[in-house]
Amino acid sequence: MTLYFDLPRTTPVSADPSPWRDYQPSSRLVHAAVGSGLLAILVLAAGVWSVILGDFAAALACGVAVLVLGHLFGLLLNLWVRPHNTGDRMRIAGIDDGSPGLTFAYSRRLYYWYGSFLTLLTLAQIALVFSTPPLAVGAVLTGGALFLLLRHAPGRLALTPDGIYHHGIWAQQFIPWEAIREIAAGEQARIPIIAVPAEFAPQTRIRRSLFRAPECVIIQVPWLASDPALVLQAMRWYHANPTHRFELSYQIAVDRTRQRAWHLH
Repeated sequence: MTLYFDLPRTTPVSADPSPWRDYQPSSRLVHAAVGSGLLAILVLAAGVWSVILGDFAAALACGVAVLVLGHLFGLLLNLWVRPHNTGDRMRIAGIDDGSPGLTFAYSRRLYYWYGSFLTLLTLAQIALVFSTPPLAVGAVLTGGALFLLLRHAPGRLALTPDGIYHHGIWAQQFIPWEAIREIAAGEQARIPIIAVPAEFAPQTRIRRSLFRAPECVIIQVPWLASDPALVLQAMRWYHANPTHRFELSYQIAVDRTRQRAWHLH
């Protein structure tokens, strides 16, 4: 089956299978992840011992602590220690203005770890607020973070014929292809990212939440449900080949990206 039309020759874009090969997680974060996991095991053992002794109040407290620490371990592991996902999950879907585009969804697994940790931590602080009033401030902060996380869910990255649309955790941004200077792999706050610096253009759209959004699109790699190297290559290839951007409204873009057919017309 022929997937591609007789178009001008494509501009080659070198494919890097490991653009974040030099990424090394912070040793402190690794230690924090390991420490929270070990602490969860110790607290679990204390909870079991409390049940044996008949102290069910202590056992309940240990159970809550195990849940919080266990989800902190999962969050640290997925966000910093082992941030890369695999697979080629993508589809054609509409963006905020209804335009169809090649869409890469955000990771449901990371949403689970982040949302569950914030929920458990907020509930634990609320339960203790009467005996420890200062925890009310922490409950408000974690509850607010949870509200913002769920308010903007689910996040996604979409490539359309007109530009790149990013529905992130804190903001929604659309940048036209013509305004984009480059698409680069990088690192920010010890988290691998895809950065899209761009010039201001009349077609640019930015919808912020409570916090100021960055002027350029920044996609944190751990949030992508697909292989980030594949996403990066697709972005670079369509940026370098404007005559093929019409494909981004159709299944042909999904087929090309999944087959990694960057050399075909």
